[in-house]
Amino acid sequence: MKTTIFPRLIIFFSTFILVSFTDPYTIKRISDKDFRYEFYTTNKKINPNENKTYYWFKGGLIHSSQAGMAGELLHDKFTKMYHSNQLAEQGEFKNGLRVGEWKTWHPNGVLSSTQTWKSGLRSGKYFSYNENGVMVENGKYSSDLKTGKWTNAETKQIITYKKGIIIKKRPNYTKSEKYLLKQESIKLEKNEIDQKELEIASDAVKLAAYKSKAKEEKEKAKEKAKKDKEAEALVRKAEREKQKEVKKKSKNEPKKDSKIEAFFKKLFKRKNKTAK
Repeated sequence: MKTTIFPRLIIFFSTFILVSFTDPYTIKRISDKDFRYEFYTTNKKINPNENKTYYWFKGGLIHSSQAGMAGELLHDKFTKMYHSNQLAEQGEFKNGLRVGEWKTWHPNGVLSSTQTWKSGLRSGKYFSYNENGVMVENGKYSSDLKTGKWTNAETKQIITYKKGIIIKKRPNYTKSEKYLLKQESIKLEKNEIDQKELEIASDAVKLAAYKSKAKEEKEKAKEKAKKDKEAEALVRKAEREKQKEVKKKSKNEPKKDSKIEAFFKKLFKRKNKTAK
């Protein structure tokens, strides 16, 4: 009887240990210099949403990335603690996305914030508190965007949001304030018109000056071209006069004999000398 029970116990404990180390739903515990973490993971394959941030576990660390993952997705309960064993953050994941109510705590154990998540997006009321437990800020999220009235107790401000954008309310003015604002608006409009007219007048003066300068430069260029033309005419005239003078001088000079004529004249002179 004992011999049959003992092997069964060995098989049972071996199976339990094997499942404990291979089952992704076994709780995991890691730590860094500031916190300790306890969480679960899943190996489920999903198609990530581009607009959502996924949390996953790999290499002994928790990672987060938008629209993707590269490890085991965080799934089910999540706890983050200070090294003093005081709670720092607590919530729940579903296939890598934050879901449900999440809470954070100050190191002294006082609640720091509460926030509801829906499929990885902040949704619903949000509250934050200081280390004394006094509420600092509260408001509401819708699809991860601030919406409605948000109150800040420290600055005494109440800001209204619509899809994450601040809505500026028109102030309520008295009749006298409205009248003054209207007069200021009229004055401002008149100043703008005067300024525009002044700019137009100034531009007209500049344009007239540019045109005058361009006309003056054109006249100068025209005068220079005229003088250059006259100078060229004088040069040509002087050249013609010089050519005439050379021709006239060449006519008055005795005509030189050609080489043949000079040869025969020289020949005849020799004959005359021999004949004598």
